[in-house]
Amino acid sequence: MNLRQKLEDIITALVPDSRTKHLQQSEVFCMAPWIQLHAQTNGEISPCCMAAYKDDILGNLQQNANLLDAWNGERMKQLRLDMMQGKKSKMCGNCYAHEGLGKLSDRQQYNRDYKEYYPRVKATLANGTVTELSIPVLDIRFSNKCNYKCRICNSGSSSQLYEEELKLGYLSATASKESRAAGNEEVFWESYKRLLPQVKRLHFAGGESLLMDEHYRTLEYLIETGNTGVTLSYNTNFSTLRYKQHRVIELWNKFEKVDVWASLDGMDKQGDYQRKGQQWNEIEENMRALQRECATAVFGVDVTVSIFNILHIPSFYQYMVENRLVEPERMNLYYLQGPEYFSVTNLTAALKQKAVEVYQVFNKDYLEHTTGTEKMKEHAAALIKYMLSHQTQKQAEFKKRISETDELRKENFAAVFPELAEMMTN
Repeated sequence: MNLRQKLEDIITALVPDSRTKHLQQSEVFCMAPWIQLHAQTNGEISPCCMAAYKDDILGNLQQNANLLDAWNGERMKQLRLDMMQGKKSKMCGNCYAHEGLGKLSDRQQYNRDYKEYYPRVKATLANGTVTELSIPVLDIRFSNKCNYKCRICNSGSSSQLYEEELKLGYLSATASKESRAAGNEEVFWESYKRLLPQVKRLHFAGGESLLMDEHYRTLEYLIETGNTGVTLSYNTNFSTLRYKQHRVIELWNKFEKVDVWASLDGMDKQGDYQRKGQQWNEIEENMRALQRECATAVFGVDVTVSIFNILHIPSFYQYMVENRLVEPERMNLYYLQGPEYFSVTNLTAALKQKAVEVYQVFNKDYLEHTTGTEKMKEHAAALIKYMLSHQTQKQAEFKKRISETDELRKENFAAVFPELAEMMTN
């Protein structure tokens, strides 16, 4: 290291530059508004999927299907300015909460993984405009088309839940079964297509991403135009690898990297109860097929932790790792926040104590002796901290929703989860 570099390092340590302040020291700043656009199935736009919506959305593809109009829309520009000035945003509350629990947040991961794009921050205009119109990361949820009826989901994210919610009175008779992100499909597609030549990462979710025509149209366009260097990223229930004339593994093999995150909340009867439509033996075969046939794919599991599965996650994780279905560091835990009656904060005091004991044993008997489990230790500790952070008083709502859905589906919660039976009696 020469003298000039040493002096620069000393100066940076004493007087950190804006890059260091933003990417390493700030509790607010996030690279997402400079590198990504995300849209939900109802068209609501934000910088990322962790954003809390309500009144803070940055635009809506139902009203304006041109993605670039949202890229430098007034709310996006203000969000950038607020972040640069260290001002918190209500939209980013989920990440602040994760960090408060000691868990690595998406905000921190964006700052770590996309720091190469920091020059965009330096070049941001005084009004928050980013003049660079290429968007490295796109995460557009095309529709709510899905083949599952997950207990923790709703019809906005799964078309299969429409009839049930209608029968149970959770939807008005005028509600639509289909939810699509873009109001004008052709305007959207043209704006989306213009961004594809320079995109670095495309994320697909839903609904069920592998059952959407738009997904396959996108992959075929990328192959046709020679842009197979883009990283394909997924959240998928992984129930099928075939759709119409497509076998998705054959398409994935044409790309340099495919990052598959399967949304799996459990296995066997407990998992199949939570995610109505899941057949665990088929999921496991799909995982094996991916391993055998797709060298470009990296597989992981995203678990949404709720009352249903909190006691089963340790055994689920151990099964997945020991059967080499997933690498130890490739399983994430996300705690369910809504609906609140299914949140782990709504467990009885006795069941919370039982969960604490289960995770203490899990940590002592397995995580402490298994290589590569540091991430799971962090996730598990944050989960327990969140569970104990407050007591949700929604046991009556839990019993009501379980009972009415069980009756419709001819299922029995207590028979599948006897260890949680007191949730239906207290």
